[in-house]
Amino acid sequence: MFNSKTHFEQVPLEIVRKIVEEQIRRETANEQIQRTKKETVEEDILEAGGQSIPQALTFSQLES
Repeated sequence: MFNSKTHFEQVPLEIVRKIVEEQIRRETANEQIQRTKKETVEEDILEAGGQSIPQALTFSQLES
């Protein structure tokens, strides 16, 4: 009699494909959402005239 060396249950390839496709869809959707949020934040900063971006002080500015 054949003894299996793994403890994993075999899963049909079609089920694995469906799982992977769903994961890819979710990741793609999340990336699109993040990209949209980033673009919105960048647009808000540009509309505010860049004032929300803190300016770095140079050493000479700190001395005075």
